[in-house]
Amino acid sequence: MTESILQTYLNEQHIKTDVTENIDSLKKAVKEIEKYLTRKKIKPDIISYILVALDPKIKDSDPVVQHVETIIIKKWPAFKNSVTATNDKSTTYVRAVILESLSQLSKGDAAMAALIWLTARDVIGHYQLDVEENSIRTFLQRLADQAEKNGQAAWGISPKLQASKFNEVEISISAVNAAEIDEESLKEQLLDAMVHSGWSAQAGGGKNPTQQGNHSWQWPKFMAEHSAIGITQVVNSALSQQAQSLSTISSSIKKNLDDYFAQLQPFFEDLNGSIVDSITANNKRSELLWWKQSLYSLSLNTSYRSFDPLNAAVCMAYDLTEQVDPIYPESLDYLLRETLKDVHGDQAAEERPLVDWLQDSLSLHEKIQSALKDSAVQSEERQPLLNAWANVLSLGETTHFFIETGIDKKAKLTISDLAVWLFHGLQAQKLATNK
Repeated sequence: MTESILQTYLNEQHIKTDVTENIDSLKKAVKEIEKYLTRKKIKPDIISYILVALDPKIKDSDPVVQHVETIIIKKWPAFKNSVTATNDKSTTYVRAVILESLSQLSKGDAAMAALIWLTARDVIGHYQLDVEENSIRTFLQRLADQAEKNGQAAWGISPKLQASKFNEVEISISAVNAAEIDEESLKEQLLDAMVHSGWSAQAGGGKNPTQQGNHSWQWPKFMAEHSAIGITQVVNSALSQQAQSLSTISSSIKKNLDDYFAQLQPFFEDLNGSIVDSITANNKRSELLWWKQSLYSLSLNTSYRSFDPLNAAVCMAYDLTEQVDPIYPESLDYLLRETLKDVHGDQAAEERPLVDWLQDSLSLHEKIQSALKDSAVQSEERQPLLNAWANVLSLGETTHFFIETGIDKKAKLTISDLAVWLFHGLQAQKLATNK
């Protein structure tokens, strides 16, 4: 069983407490943060919590840090004193609690796993993880694997159609009991009909009040009537037993067939859904290949070749976001990179300072700039690239970008990296705002 992040941070002494009560208090704080992050109106804020959790250099004045710290103190009143005594950073405890909460929320939740991974994957290389690097990257690798598995499943890449398990039904038919005449009962009935009642003791039966004679009609009449009644009773009894046996077999067959056919509807529903998903995925891949070949922007009704690298990169990221769901296979990132390379060749792989890209973005195409500005936010919380970039365009300057993101001002990246990063941010935004 994989060790929890909280336990990993304790084992590797990123946080230092060996008091059971304190550890239990941190676990209680984890549960409260989990509940908080699953509230509908809070969901869009999850991205800020993810970014805070990943950055060892986050300031203790950050609103997210202060919120989580308040919850920890509620569960562990001596938290501040304990941290001071061990010369620890309180933010490390805060981040460990958030990371553990995110880890628990992502288990079995494809959307949450994808949201965390999309938010973290690009920015993590710009954070100074130091001694925490192994712990954080192990966590992110699990999310990457989970997201890729879910992406491939969602896109129907598997060559096998998916359907519910069809359980084998074994129809068991028991043997039909043969109709058997009760010989003793028939003998008793015939003796009663044929033997004079006065000979009953000697004959072992006899109820006929008349004796057999050459000119007597009473005896044969009694014998015939009562023999008929007796034989009918014995035969009917045998046939009734046989009918009961056949009825039991019929019920058994009906039940087995009912069990068998009960599986047919969900089986074919799943099979039909799998076929539809496969066709949809194939159609989507065909549309994306057409998009790559045509190099045509549906949003601006023009060729990407008419744009400079920055305009093309941003426009491609937005256009691709419009075409695909937020859970997708990683190969799509490479499609975006290759499409940009088809338009601008080696320029797509040339590194430039991020600040230069941001400065150039102030001259983006009006419609492209407008689309970015829609993600502008007024908040003191840590921001992802998408929102911080939108703020740059709204304010007309780049200074606050690096404060909001925690990214070093000296950071460099290619236009290809920037396009993919923006694409990830747009997809994460979808997941964070989906109801």
